[in-house]
Amino acid sequence: MIGTRARHYATQRGATLIVALVMLVLMTLLALSAISISTGNLKVVGNMQYQQEAMTAAQSAINQVLSKGTYLSAPSTAPTALNVNVNGGVYPVTLAPPCLKSSVSILVSELSLASVEDNKCVSSGSPVNNQSDCARVTWQVAASVNDPATKAKANLVQGVTMRMDRVIAEAYKSDSTKRCS
Repeated sequence: MIGTRARHYATQRGATLIVALVMLVLMTLLALSAISISTGNLKVVGNMQYQQEAMTAAQSAINQVLSKGTYLSAPSTAPTALNVNVNGGVYPVTLAPPCLKSSVSILVSELSLASVEDNKCVSSGSPVNNQSDCARVTWQVAASVNDPATKAKANLVQGVTMRMDRVIAEAYKSDSTKRCS
């Protein structure tokens, strides 16, 4: 009986050890690839977050310009750079001066004389060519973010239409420095 066992152990020659080592190597490679994939996914998600924050910073800067109407009636007074705080990070935003996209005179026939706002556009004299004293003006505001810390970049262009004095609107329309190129 002892001789049979000795012969049995002598014929195995470590096959189980080799299979176990191969399986261990395969499991290690699988674990390393899973770690690599998850690290890559975390970088992608982080970059998407930085990109979204840069877009939010650009939108916030444009909103600051649009919320102060004097920047549109006097475009040269608009800021050219702002630092915007988004989720604790500060993003440098560069703003192009607001520029005039279009200007269209509002006709008296388009106005409602029952509206207080529309009455401001009607002068006491008779209108020339049915034109009121107001114009519908479309402005364009552009913001760009290029954050050196996160390498996030964003460019955003937004338009806004507002009513303003027709004489001033026509002066802006004839001034090439105020028109969009």
